[in-house]
Amino acid sequence: MKTMTTFSKGITLSSKAMILCAACSFCSFSLVACSSSSPRSDNSSSIEEINPAISYVQRRKQEALQHYSTASQFHLDEQYEEALAEYRKALELDDKLYAAWNNMGQLLMAQGNYADAVSAYQIASGIETTDPRPEYNIGLAYQKVGWAEDSFTHFENSLARDANYIPALRGVVRSAEMLGTGDSKILGYIKNAQLRETDEKWREYFSTQKYRVEAYIRSH
Repeated sequence: MKTMTTFSKGITLSSKAMILCAACSFCSFSLVACSSSSPRSDNSSSIEEINPAISYVQRRKQEALQHYSTASQFHLDEQYEEALAEYRKALELDDKLYAAWNNMGQLLMAQGNYADAVSAYQIASGIETTDPRPEYNIGLAYQKVGWAEDSFTHFENSLARDANYIPALRGVVRSAEMLGTGDSKILGYIKNAQLRETDEKWREYFSTQKYRVEAYIRSH
């Protein structure tokens, strides 16, 4: 696969803001009934040591969500540079915030920054390993720059997560056409897409590709 330049760690985007409910609290052990001479348990001491660290992590996550919410609103208002800046701030605080990575990739790709968009999608894909969208988005970015083989691979990765994901079915068939190839697997993608596609233009496209792939198979 061709190498695309990734963006700097400082960048280390679903238009709806995520709501994270993370309750990490510890029950307090009452010492009222204990005499002043009673020794404190090791467990109580450990809790006191751990609790500040948990509070710090949770505070950073909440701050990250605030920046993500602000970024999402900027995104909706088409204030893209401001949105990117807020997504980056969110990810500096919580680099596991999947939606921020995915949405940031969308903005970067819309700006024609395919290398950085792919990097963002790759991270999103690693965080949410069952969501077909990041792999589809990577495939779309590669397809836009004419890298048909790479795009085909990532569309297939998307379909491995959801075999009926229509955008990926469209993408994989289009990449196969770009490659000028066809086999029984691609024919299967086309037939599955024909069963699920509702857009008339895409239905016509799949019919055309079905004939193309069938002719290719017969001639090979």
